[in-house]
Amino acid sequence: MQELESLSLQTIYLPTSEISEIYATKNYKSKYLKYTGDSLLVKSCDNSNSSVVLLKTNAGVQLLKDSISLSSFSPKDVKQLVYFNMLQSDDFTLVTALGPAGTGKTTVAIAKAIDSYFKDNKPVYMTKPTHVVSSHENNAFGPVPGDISEKYAPYIGSFEIVLKKVLGDSGSHYYNLMKEREHLKFIPAEFTRGCTFEHCTFIVDEVQNMTWHELKTVLSRIGEGARIILCGDPYQIDAPFDVYDSGIYKLLTSNSYITSDFTATITLEKQYRGKIPDLVYRIDNE
Repeated sequence: MQELESLSLQTIYLPTSEISEIYATKNYKSKYLKYTGDSLLVKSCDNSNSSVVLLKTNAGVQLLKDSISLSSFSPKDVKQLVYFNMLQSDDFTLVTALGPAGTGKTTVAIAKAIDSYFKDNKPVYMTKPTHVVSSHENNAFGPVPGDISEKYAPYIGSFEIVLKKVLGDSGSHYYNLMKEREHLKFIPAEFTRGCTFEHCTFIVDEVQNMTWHELKTVLSRIGEGARIILCGDPYQIDAPFDVYDSGIYKLLTSNSYITSDFTATITLEKQYRGKIPDLVYRIDNE
């Protein structure tokens, strides 16, 4: 999926002297810095550890902040550093994080959501496909007994685990309090119809399993003052279609998305969950 890879962090090599000049003169419009993605890693080509990471914003190409954190979480590698900076920039209201399990896509998204909740009073909304919703053949919210929250409960367990981790020692208390105040809601994609989500953070997980129809249904409900974060792994599709028929592929490869000044994309690679997920990732790449 070379089309998706071209949107993420790219690497070029320059002499150390030119990297030093970038730092000293803030001259990021060098002829060497013509690239297509949202971010660029500039590394030394002459046996030096010198490097600089740049991010395209509405104000132009900028140096990334390396002293950055969200809800006590800090970047673990250069690609997570780019992701953190994208989420901290007011320019990007639609951010897409791709990558295999354990790379921090959803954890960092939730860390940002919680940070925005406590600092800016922005409620948090979350959704993920049930793999059989909307245009798929079956609907999980029909035959399964119980109300909507009971039917959706099996799909949001992963959200709850990460939320309580991000919230820290008082995680259960804050989690329950946010839910009671309706500042934290889990919403099936089907039930976003007729809604407008403003001044909030909206997270879509497992986005690779959504058709364009489903993804469009959610995206078209995002209003003013809101940020939506899409997380997923194009190589792990559980729905009955391949990546080229997925909604996220249609979105990310569209000219409108690529040329938009409020969208940003990063592909994370290094996983931090443990040895077994890393083994699975390496087997997939053999």
